[in-house]
Amino acid sequence: MFRPKRLLRRFTFRLLQGLARILALGGPSSLRRWGGRFGGWHYRLARGSRRKLLAQMAVALNRAPDDPSLAKVLAEAYRHNDRAVLELLAMYSGELSIEEVCQLCEIEAVDRLQAVLRPDRGAILLGMHMGNGVAMATRLARDGLAVSVIYRESGKIPRDFFFRGLTRLGLNAINARSGGGAVRAMLRALRSGGVIFILMDQGTKRGGVPAEFLGKTIPMPAGTVELARRAKVPVLPALTIAAEPVWRFCIDEPVWLDSATKIDFQVAELSQIMSDHIRRQPQLWTWHHRRWKRYPFITGN
Repeated sequence: MFRPKRLLRRFTFRLLQGLARILALGGPSSLRRWGGRFGGWHYRLARGSRRKLLAQMAVALNRAPDDPSLAKVLAEAYRHNDRAVLELLAMYSGELSIEEVCQLCEIEAVDRLQAVLRPDRGAILLGMHMGNGVAMATRLARDGLAVSVIYRESGKIPRDFFFRGLTRLGLNAINARSGGGAVRAMLRALRSGGVIFILMDQGTKRGGVPAEFLGKTIPMPAGTVELARRAKVPVLPALTIAAEPVWRFCIDEPVWLDSATKIDFQVAELSQIMSDHIRRQPQLWTWHHRRWKRYPFITGN
């Protein structure tokens, strides 16, 4: 079947990958500088979607629709997260060494993560679409932790692109779309003292547990909660707290999920943690991601 949207996305991916490779010739500083400029151009060109996003952000952040600070927040979000995309493409394509990738970020409160790890018990790092979380995972792996990154194959990129790229960075890559095999691989990693890095801040296309997220009821993926309960490991939010001069992450306090509690409540708990952090640092979240903005707000918001 002819799918023009998929072809366009594949073309865009190839274009961005080529741009990332060129920018990577100047090292991490070049990607940071030019990636931010690219995000600024993207923001200016996205005039139609920008107006809609600003209206949604006003509701999500409980601000007046004509609040001038919203435009500044959204412009920064474009700059920071488009830069992250170009960094990731350069990383996955092998244009940056592991040491160069580690230069992209700093991590605070790693001791919170180390304190919960045991030879037979790992932990889940809960990430969001806020900057370059894979750089954080790479740095943790470089420093001696066994880190697995959960990813999903996409029809717009070459097959195994993520797998090859993550493996090259010293990370264990687990494809979430591989069904039961993926679950078994995650459980093995956790039960052997490993760390799993997973994103949970976008609605899932299939299934999911309805939960409030930034003022909307969204079918949130329940896999993180289910995995933590089965492996009896904590979930530690990996919070992005700054983008300049490098990405700065802070490992938050562990959240222990009791298997006796209804899973809907625990999905809602993690969704609230993410919503609260995004509201504290709205300029760092990818508001222009194509999934969240599709859902309507809860009546009354």
